[in-house]
Amino acid sequence: MGGQDAEAMSIYRHIEGGSDLVDWFGYAPDFHDAEVIELSLHRRGQSILRVHAWRTGRDVNEQGYLVQDKHVIVTFIMEGIMDLQLDGFSHQNVISELVLRAAPDRPDRRPFYALDRSPGDLELELAPCFGLDGRIRCQRLKIEITPGMPTDGTAEA
Repeated sequence: MGGQDAEAMSIYRHIEGGSDLVDWFGYAPDFHDAEVIELSLHRRGQSILRVHAWRTGRDVNEQGYLVQDKHVIVTFIMEGIMDLQLDGFSHQNVISELVLRAAPDRPDRRPFYALDRSPGDLELELAPCFGLDGRIRCQRLKIEITPGMPTDGTAEA
């Protein structure tokens, strides 16, 4: 999983727990081929997006696959969700990329905003690969990391 640009690095460094994630990988991850293992939405309080991610190196193992290491469960804890657009859901929800950014102005989405927008809003975009994809706009976000693999036995990394 390669890294993102300087803007992403800056955003991660300003979010509670974001520096821990950047330090884990040594860069702002792009979450290529990561798996969404949980999405829990609550109309009040905290909502959770949990993603299994890892680092893919350049070395190849005996079976001819690129070596993956630094497995981690990344939990995005969101508050003040004001808009979302989600598509798809499956037994496995692989994303091609997760983009965390300052929420852009989306005039076409304003009628759907549950809360007033502000300059500090953040947007998580789950770029499609297989299963769940979409965007979530929230007012506050923090990140927690748990090293290791999912314990539910569903990840196919």
